Amino acid sequence: MGKLKELYEAAKAADEKVRVIMQDMVTAFDDGTEEGKLKALEMRPALDEAKIEAENANLMYISARDADFEDPDAAARKFVPVSEGGNSQKKTMTREEFNQLTAADRMSFMLADGKLIE
Repeated sequence: MGKLKELYEAAKAADEKVRVIMQDMVTAFDDGTEEGKLKALEMRPALDEAKIEAENANLMYISARDADFEDPDAAARKFVPVSEGGNSQKKTMTREEFNQLTAADRMSFMLADGKLIE
């Protein structure tokens, strides 16, 4: 299972290649010229090939990740370090600190029974 991170990175890279080709196609098409439209159409085979490669890379990663029957959570631990102090999230914070958090972090704080203090 030591190659799991490499498979994950390969899947991410393949997905990124699809995204880049698609963005190039949209840019060419949005050019508004006939040449731009033709260039976008010429990129379609490359996009189709990249999508197939991305699908295969993602399936390979998923297969390898799911092959570990002994500990289904092992894959997550290989990517996320275990914190030393258990739940390290603060249970209280000031309104000012709270307002500086992202919306997702605010939601996580509140769902973890966080309390605001003035």
